[in-house]
Amino acid sequence: MKIHFFERNPVEGQISIEKLFSVLKGELRRKNVLFKIFINPYPLSKFFKSLIFFKNNQGDINHITGDIHWASLLLNSDKTILTVHDLSGLYQYKGIKRFLYFLIWIYLPLKKLKYITVISEKTKQEIEKMLPSVAHKLQVIPNCITVDILPLRLKENIKNVKILIVGTRSNKNIERVLEACKDLEVVFSIVGRINDKQKEILDNNCLTYENYVNISDNDLEKLYDENDILCFPSLYEGFGLPILEAQARNCIVITSNLSPMKEVAGNGALLIDPNSTKSIKHSIVQIISDDDLRKKLMIQGHQNVKKYTPELIAQQYIELYQKIIAAK
Repeated sequence: MKIHFFERNPVEGQISIEKLFSVLKGELRRKNVLFKIFINPYPLSKFFKSLIFFKNNQGDINHITGDIHWASLLLNSDKTILTVHDLSGLYQYKGIKRFLYFLIWIYLPLKKLKYITVISEKTKQEIEKMLPSVAHKLQVIPNCITVDILPLRLKENIKNVKILIVGTRSNKNIERVLEACKDLEVVFSIVGRINDKQKEILDNNCLTYENYVNISDNDLEKLYDENDILCFPSLYEGFGLPILEAQARNCIVITSNLSPMKEVAGNGALLIDPNSTKSIKHSIVQIISDDDLRKKLMIQGHQNVKKYTPELIAQQYIELYQKIIAAK
């Protein structure tokens, strides 16, 4: 059995899929699963060349790791898996562009293929609502943790509170976090390129911050280690991997009371209304002032992250690969 991974050519700020499957491939290698990687060599303007490229490089099993759903259009549907992370691309467009995206990225690939994995129950429900006829094809295989799990180290009497923000796109909702903290003594570490509006809020309120762009995985791990709180009140995610990364590194998590964030976090996060600046501020003050709450969240977060180890998640993919081989 040899797996051929079909992958997009990532651009700046879009490496989460690559990071995830890099970790999973390491686990597959340890389990002696053979695989080869094929990265799309063409821009979208050469769409048909990309289709031919993938068609000519099929393996015993083809696994499209995400985003380039259309890569499936000329592949053998009996031996191809598509992993769908979210449907956020669809919501970026209107009119004819939205229709074309729906047709090429969602409708045709999902109707064609027999094997579709999704990373959360939330994504599964979105697809089922949009295309009820493909519901029976969907299997939830969650993301795995992509950082090492540190030994539990409880934080007591935190002062000069450091808050980590991962991601600066509109769905990350960081403007409300900044507004919530304008009269709190905190220091921000912001991962991702900040826009003019975000910079204006920071500067007008004299907020202290460091901005990190295109940082390495090791540097991101250090930021989790150095910060006290991950504030992640996202409005939309396919999964929410920073939640697990923070829990693994003893960084206390504040996140949205929305799916899939609340399911991914388990009992190891303080859930808030992401549309309420007041709720975000209250949660930060709670964590700063309540020792028992901090300890509880850290202990439960440390327990939660163990459900998402690379070994456990890779095994779910291996079982699916074996099922496909057996069905041939």
